[in-house]
Amino acid sequence: MPIVELVAKRALESNPNIGLSVIDLVVLLWLYSNPYGSKKRQLSSIRTVLKMCETLQTPGKGIDLTGEELTRIVLGSLDRLKDKKLVFIRSAGRHFVKSTLTDAGVNLVRESMNLPSLKRVIAEFGNNP
Repeated sequence: MPIVELVAKRALESNPNIGLSVIDLVVLLWLYSNPYGSKKRQLSSIRTVLKMCETLQTPGKGIDLTGEELTRIVLGSLDRLKDKKLVFIRSAGRHFVKSTLTDAGVNLVRESMNLPSLKRVIAEFGNNP
């Protein structure tokens, strides 16, 4: 299980009323740790992280989703985050997405996670100085 998923689960335990799923928080944390200017391919990078998440794995089988299904999960999560005004989606499609956190998204991450956990997420996945 990647550290980003552990941090997301802890954040949900501490803040059960934030109205987000583990997957939504993983996407939010990924965007926090990889700002728009990091030049990473957002859609494929987020899909790669989600493949490692136990939340989407079938016990004993691992990940049992196609690339297209993972893409729909990522885009659905981004839509939910956009509806909550936590992200701004510049463009989205089947193969390409450009999105960035809004101030509300950054504040939610900073208020919901402790600093040592955020540093561990950034160390594992991020380009955020």
